[in-house]
Amino acid sequence: MVLGTPDKNLPSKPVEKQVFLEDLNKNQLVKVTNEPSGLTNLGNTCYLNSSLQALFQMEDIQNKVRDFSFTGSNQTHDNLVLALKTIFLQMSKKHEAVTPSIFLSLFRRSFPQFSEQVNGMYKQQDAEEAFSQILTSLRSALKVDDLFRIGFNKETKCLDVPEEATKGFEDAFKLDCHIDVKTNFLRDGILAGLKETIEKHNDTLNADAKYEISKTISRLPKYLTVHFIRFFWKSDINKKSKILRRVQFPFELDLAEMLDSSIKPEKIANRDTIRKVEKDNLDLIRDFKKAKKDTSLTPLEQQEEDELKITSIKSKFRDDLSTAMPNINFETSTENPSSVYELNAVITHAGASADGGHYKAYVKDPTDLDGDRWWLFNDDKVSAVNKEKIETLAGGGESDAALLLIYKGLGF
Repeated sequence: MVLGTPDKNLPSKPVEKQVFLEDLNKNQLVKVTNEPSGLTNLGNTCYLNSSLQALFQMEDIQNKVRDFSFTGSNQTHDNLVLALKTIFLQMSKKHEAVTPSIFLSLFRRSFPQFSEQVNGMYKQQDAEEAFSQILTSLRSALKVDDLFRIGFNKETKCLDVPEEATKGFEDAFKLDCHIDVKTNFLRDGILAGLKETIEKHNDTLNADAKYEISKTISRLPKYLTVHFIRFFWKSDINKKSKILRRVQFPFELDLAEMLDSSIKPEKIANRDTIRKVEKDNLDLIRDFKKAKKDTSLTPLEQQEEDELKITSIKSKFRDDLSTAMPNINFETSTENPSSVYELNAVITHAGASADGGHYKAYVKDPTDLDGDRWWLFNDDKVSAVNKEKIETLAGGGESDAALLLIYKGLGF
């Protein structure tokens, strides 16, 4: 054998070049890691970026925006939703950061309060207000009220003449969590918002009297938005100041105790049925997470295989749910059949006032079956965080504190 001649028994070079993560460019890496797209900050627009990320994670909204075409019923709202459609299509491709400049321009034109400037610079705005205004346009153009509408039975009673109580109905598109010195948990703040005392004139007494207004929930939507009332107007400094108090919130929110008696038994029964189906499917999730990865696959191929398995597990869960609850169509229902919600997204604020600081969005990774992995959207920067990080967003200082919580009905 001539020195340097290759041995016939040596393995031949692979037909396909082995691909390593470090060899991939940014866009390829995004696809492999399933990392979503960030949004470029166009100058104090983190409030808008975080709101868009929270809305994008709602599959129903994604689908309806994707299928939307101009109707002409309301040009202002239609144009804004068409611009949102472009943004969502770009975000769904999972490339590097998307720049929402056209949407921002239309948003400021539609809602001029977001065009306010100081020293030639656009001001920081309140993310909750931005989220609510975008939702207003979506409700107008897409007719999605029922996905978010909370129904209340309301009773107004004079404390001095209780027999004069009046009853009525009321709708809202978010639950408020009121914060005072006694508020330690989300439940406390929501309950405080369901009961209040006011003073007004009573004809029977011919004098001012105290009235108690109490509400019970009579309808639960598929998506539940909870707003922490952290900002209040402080006249001495002429700005919205922030309540820094720590208020803990759960990953799973059960509203059973706040429900009207007309729907409570059914919601609790459905809750128990869904939980049983979930428990029966736990083994599939455990097996998937324990399964060894196929080393012969490239990162892209492994990603595709995992997605197929996750889709299969979710499909079986949905089939089991349909068998256990044949009267409920989870594909089309806009109402939560049970009393329980799972946390899907959090919009946070860091800083001491609404006019400054910084907003971020935290969104649960839908491909992570046990809900441990979340995505942190800090404008164009996107990173993975674990469940423990979400628990630190309860507030108590000027660091990231939850301002808006987006929950989704159990079983959807």
